[in-house]
Amino acid sequence: MASNTSICGICFLRQITKPSKHWCLECEEALCDECKEHHKLLKVTRSHEPIPISNYRSLPSFITDIQQSCIYHNEQYQQYCAEHALPICFKCINDHRKCNVTTIENVTISVKTSGQFLDLESRLDDLVQNIDKVKKNRKANFTDIEEMKTRHVKEMKQIRYEINKHLDNLEKQMIKDLEEKECQCKERIEKVLSSVKEKETMINQCQANFLSIKQHASDLQTFLGMRKLS
Repeated sequence: MASNTSICGICFLRQITKPSKHWCLECEEALCDECKEHHKLLKVTRSHEPIPISNYRSLPSFITDIQQSCIYHNEQYQQYCAEHALPICFKCINDHRKCNVTTIENVTISVKTSGQFLDLESRLDDLVQNIDKVKKNRKANFTDIEEMKTRHVKEMKQIRYEINKHLDNLEKQMIKDLEEKECQCKERIEKVLSSVKEKETMINQCQANFLSIKQHASDLQTFLGMRKLS
């Protein structure tokens, strides 16, 4: 890729700075509108098809970094060595005499409609579709997880409600049972207290009688009365 694609390469050689609008793939050079018109008129470049500079900048770097001229002889590639899978210029042919060499045109003609290119395109489309399926599947899983969480939270709240309801009923029943037992115990205690009260009254009466006998009865009365008190 040229070091500066923002200015016209031809104008730059003329010490004129003009913004580039086009890119010639064959010449590997940026062109302004005026130079593009001259480019189309020159016999040697008449067949070239410049593209908008924005389209060129959109190409991936591994494509724009590909040299289209021989780095050893500074000439455009004209031949292709199939054995080394390398484009070569005419001066490189001496190093590839025993190789299967053909013209660049033979290997690049209709390359964008070739089976290999279409296969790559199809495989990329398949990858995009597979990724889209994975994304949709994961998003569906995401939704399922949210719904599952919501369902479990609802179930837990319902279980907690049932447990609380059961505990409330159990508490009420236990309180009721305790109150009944309390009443029963109080009734028994009251009966005991009533019986004790009666005995206390009797004992107090006996004690009063005993005191009266002690103070006022004769010895004979006391002696005979003791047997009754016993």
